[in-house]
Amino acid sequence: MKTILVPIDADEGQEARLQAAFDLARACSGQVVAVQVTPYAAYAVGDAGLGAFPITSLIEAVEGERRRERTAVEARFAAEAVEWQWVARDGDLVDSLAMLARLADIVVMNSGPFSAAASAKIALTGDVAIGAPTPVLAVPPASRGLMVAGPALVAWDGSQEAALAMRAAMPLLRMAASVTVLTVEEKNPDLRARDAAAYMARHGINADVMERSADGDSIETVIRAVLTETGVTWMVQGAYGHSRLRQTIFGGVTRGLLGDAPVPMLIAH
Repeated sequence: MKTILVPIDADEGQEARLQAAFDLARACSGQVVAVQVTPYAAYAVGDAGLGAFPITSLIEAVEGERRRERTAVEARFAAEAVEWQWVARDGDLVDSLAMLARLADIVVMNSGPFSAAASAKIALTGDVAIGAPTPVLAVPPASRGLMVAGPALVAWDGSQEAALAMRAAMPLLRMAASVTVLTVEEKNPDLRARDAAAYMARHGINADVMERSADGDSIETVIRAVLTETGVTWMVQGAYGHSRLRQTIFGGVTRGLLGDAPVPMLIAH
């Protein structure tokens, strides 16, 4: 994880994103790339019927806000003593992050809960997870850092998404104090949790296997119970195994956990 993207937006989750990005950079000797994206809507001039609008003044105001935000965040980088660079762009945040992620290793976003615009924020994280060719680390807004060396949990169901997330997380799983592979309902009986553990063992990661039955509970409920029981500090999960539209309408494990995540989640699609 040498190149770590983190969006800069001065929102309620920014401090959590920055702290997690700093921890990743220190653990992996990597570089944090701060991505500041200004939507085109910021340059909107309003209703033409209102008369002429000083476009130059509007652009100067937007640029002034950009500079103030950058100055504040640069002070945070200086205090953390990590390698970093700044990228400023205009346009769509998801599109920009997905494009820049082609030459990155991970994108740090937020999970929930959020006090405002929760659905929109979760949708952004989900869209980046689907659109970017890298994993996404989704951290709760109240989180203060990522304990990479703490115990980790891999949620396994035999799906392609679970396998992609597990493989993407390997550099970090090697640093974890312990790794548990949890299976509740496997979609592919030919690729069981013990097979995932054997794969990791060949890469120097010794993982315990935990098999749980749902017993009438949702998979999300079981995962949350195991997270509490094992005291893990971060987890790995495939993102949106069913169609995104179906999960948006009916819910799903990914959407449920992202909405109120108990620990940072590394997700991949």
